[in-house]
Amino acid sequence: SGPNRPAKLTSPETMLVTMPNVVNIINGMFSLIKYGLSDCNEGFSVDPGYGDCYDNGAYERSFGHLFYEPTGADDYEQVVELSLLLTGGRLSNGNLNTIVDSCASESEQPSKTRCMQQLIVTTGEFHTTNTITSSGEDRSVDAPAGISSEPYKSIVYYNLRGGLDSYNMLAPYTCSPIDVYTRYRTIRGKSGISEGIGLPLSRLLEVPSNNTAQPCSSFGIHENLPVLQELYVQGKLNFISNAGVLPKPLNVSNFKREARANLFAHNGMQHETQREDLFDKFSGTGVCGRIADVLTQVGIVANTFSISGQRTVLTGAPGQGRSPFNLHSKGLSPFNEEPSIENMNDVIKSLNNHTAADSGFFAETWSSKLSDIFSKQALLKAALDGTTVNTAFPDSDTAARFKLVTQVMQTAEARGSSRDIFYVDHTGFDTHSNVDVRLISKFTVMNDALKAFVEELKALNLWESTVLVQFSEFGRTLDPNTALGADHAWGGHHFMFGGSVQGGKVLGHYPSNFEQGDAEGIALGRGRMIPTTPWDAMWKGVAEWFGIPASGPEMDTVLPMHKNFPPERLYGKNDLFHLLSPNTEEITS
Repeated sequence: SGPNRPAKLTSPETMLVTMPNVVNIINGMFSLIKYGLSDCNEGFSVDPGYGDCYDNGAYERSFGHLFYEPTGADDYEQVVELSLLLTGGRLSNGNLNTIVDSCASESEQPSKTRCMQQLIVTTGEFHTTNTITSSGEDRSVDAPAGISSEPYKSIVYYNLRGGLDSYNMLAPYTCSPIDVYTRYRTIRGKSGISEGIGLPLSRLLEVPSNNTAQPCSSFGIHENLPVLQELYVQGKLNFISNAGVLPKPLNVSNFKREARANLFAHNGMQHETQREDLFDKFSGTGVCGRIADVLTQVGIVANTFSISGQRTVLTGAPGQGRSPFNLHSKGLSPFNEEPSIENMNDVIKSLNNHTAADSGFFAETWSSKLSDIFSKQALLKAALDGTTVNTAFPDSDTAARFKLVTQVMQTAEARGSSRDIFYVDHTGFDTHSNVDVRLISKFTVMNDALKAFVEELKALNLWESTVLVQFSEFGRTLDPNTALGADHAWGGHHFMFGGSVQGGKVLGHYPSNFEQGDAEGIALGRGRMIPTTPWDAMWKGVAEWFGIPASGPEMDTVLPMHKNFPPERLYGKNDLFHLLSPNTEEITS
């Protein structure tokens, strides 16, 4: 984020500059300075069991407090002294003077010192080792949108992070003339002395494939995912089989030369799955960010939200759309509930105004993100406080994230938004050992969270206007390892559901042979399958439903690789959504 993005630089530190992290760190620092080490106003510690929260220098509700007092002869010298201590003397002259002027209203020296400390710890010089040169310009922020005439729609990007063992999420069931189920059990380790890691029919929830192109007339969903079976039977969910990130159709003869991805590696495959741009045509952006950019450019207000930290998938091109909101599953904490001086937040913004081009990138990133967070925090906190929840969500991190998604959806009108895209992470799918036991646990959490999510969408009348798309960076080997787990692979199965989805089908092409030397040329060692369906296949229809024209420069921006595949490998809006479903208009170029 910040200037690092257009410069094509990557920094783990900048990924931590999210709304919940920034709000919590500044609240914590303010609390430490004003009240000592305590729980006051989102402080870093716990309730010590005595005293109240007073900003009076008594620190009566703390385990301890900061003792340092500057000894300078006047206010300016004292700020310079604090700058040396807290920033290594990097605080700019402009910021030094702003802090002196802002804290001058404090009559007592201890309260003036606390004011100075608070303002210093909000600056880019404190949070980085950069020096800055101010450009003298105020930062612009996204203006609140007006009332939108566009009907509301949302996409929920559900990422099962770690590499889902999707062959145990969707397994063969009834297959002829080729007995794919027996082949599946064999490669998954079934023998005379072991059941392997494949699932017996008794643990699968059977559903018809409703697709004569598949090698099986029915498939089995993992027993701990009954919500997927229910939605599938209702015609609201589709599976897409043997899918993955692809630059073009590949097979065993050309994948090493032309895959263009760091195959089988978490970081590389997560990044490329979220970017959907292996040829780097739109560097640094993600597929959802580009969708939002295209809509924004034609006047449709589109916002993106991550409930799981900063993610590439939501990143758009600089200046093309609105920056992403980054939220915590617990919601939003109030920021600076009891400011020490009047207009304190305005002072903090001025301390983090635009910097010159030769200023440090990291300091500029902190300051630009802080200003953006200020405007978003105030808007969203007020709207979220007025939402309701009708459904009892389970007690899990995943369920809490989906619950917050439904609350943010309710704020769309207040935000003037007609399109929202949400990112939800569900971690822990890197099952190198004990895959069966671990998937039972993970799928139970997933099932309960999705069930509550669907119920809440229906209660809010948002079911028809929402589609959930599930991804994972790669599939796993069908052949088990010695720890009864499976290792990194490539192709796997994923799903989509929603009230407007034309579902009840297993799309894509489910492999019928998992051993090397197969006639299709897609099986690698240990049952690693080369995908036959690109991520673009589902994305194309979803993007159309969201308002992107089926062809032209807009779709080329959203999915820069989709023309590399024959049309029959891609799904349009009419393939994935009901023709008469509401809100299916496209934008016009």
